[in-house]
Amino acid sequence: MAVTRTSRLVVWLLLGVVLLIMYGSLYPFHFKANATHGGFWQALDQLSWARAGRGDRISNVLLYLPLGFCLFLSLNRRYRRRISLVLATVLGAILSLAVEIAQIYVSVRVPSLTDLTLNIAGTLLGAAAGIAWGAIASWMPFPVRTERASGDPGAIVVVGLWLAWRLAPFVPHFDLGKLKAALRPLFDPQFDAVTTFSYLAYWLIVSEALSALVRKPHTLEALLMLIASVLVGRLIVANQTFVAAELLALVILLPLLLVTMRLAPQPKRWLLLGLLLIAFAMDRLSPLQFAATAGSIDLWSELAQLGAALRDHTVQTLIAIDIVTVFGRLFLFGALLWTIRETGVSMTVAAVAMVTLVVVCGLARIALIEDPGAQVPTLLTDTLLALMIAATFHYVHRQRRNRTLLARANSRRARSR
Repeated sequence: MAVTRTSRLVVWLLLGVVLLIMYGSLYPFHFKANATHGGFWQALDQLSWARAGRGDRISNVLLYLPLGFCLFLSLNRRYRRRISLVLATVLGAILSLAVEIAQIYVSVRVPSLTDLTLNIAGTLLGAAAGIAWGAIASWMPFPVRTERASGDPGAIVVVGLWLAWRLAPFVPHFDLGKLKAALRPLFDPQFDAVTTFSYLAYWLIVSEALSALVRKPHTLEALLMLIASVLVGRLIVANQTFVAAELLALVILLPLLLVTMRLAPQPKRWLLLGLLLIAFAMDRLSPLQFAATAGSIDLWSELAQLGAALRDHTVQTLIAIDIVTVFGRLFLFGALLWTIRETGVSMTVAAVAMVTLVVVCGLARIALIEDPGAQVPTLLTDTLLALMIAATFHYVHRQRRNRTLLARANSRRARSR
């Protein structure tokens, strides 16, 4: 039987998860000789119900969640749902037991039956998530005919900027402390409605961009691969951690896709644009420390402040530039331009609308907050980034149009021969 793309994807994800578990459980690989003189049963006897801290308990569950998820999806292709659930949990328990016994030989690790129990619980929860994923996939209204994807270059830019934002500064840090630091925000999760809504809107836009790049029946597996890439990347990339609000947004995302994928293209595009505009306004205008009385904008005064910012702050701004923040703004501006363009307007109109919104929001911050002078460099930076995004979209679309025209010309010449 030929292996489908979905099964290959799950197998690769499963392999990556197992390697990550082995690395996180056995690091720093300082093995000690003669840890036990007996065989398997002697090693098993050394496992105790040692108490673990709250962070370690949560880490043990979270680390095995993706294992149960991938195991269930892989097994469910051959076995019924209940059998796949049981087998996934058993296989997760076997891996966890093997890891705990291996930790007996690592000098800085404490093998524990408590960890084994938590790992089994994480595997079971992950398998349950696999059941939910399969149910959602079966409810998705995919077309019978697998039409070709549009290959929109703007969608490629949007997805690329999303990955750049979530994975910057692109420096892997393979260390047990890094893994725990990445998971630490989940030990005491803080959920913010505004942040959760923003991440939900962003992931909806990214999902729509993916649907323009792959065939419709492959949209979910492409989204799964992207989610896995982002989460694993944030687990190992330096200075990055999980965001509780983003994970909550991902939980909400999948049921919401059931609604959006059943909408006609044009209403869906306007809905996504409305959601993104709300997220854009919240991002650009909050958190604000409003002045007691909102003042009016003195254009000449603001231009003078802009000149002073150029003279006094440009060098410091460039030195202290935060690459993660820059990619976040680039993604936001690019997603806004692409979503406006998807409603049917021309690229020029979409670019002008996006840049105008960036400038208007920047001026609103200057007019409404207590320290307007500090916002002038931000307005300048945002405007430059918005112009960069507009130029990038114009370039990639022009290149695509030129390739299309060249292909048509070659086709006409070939027919005329």
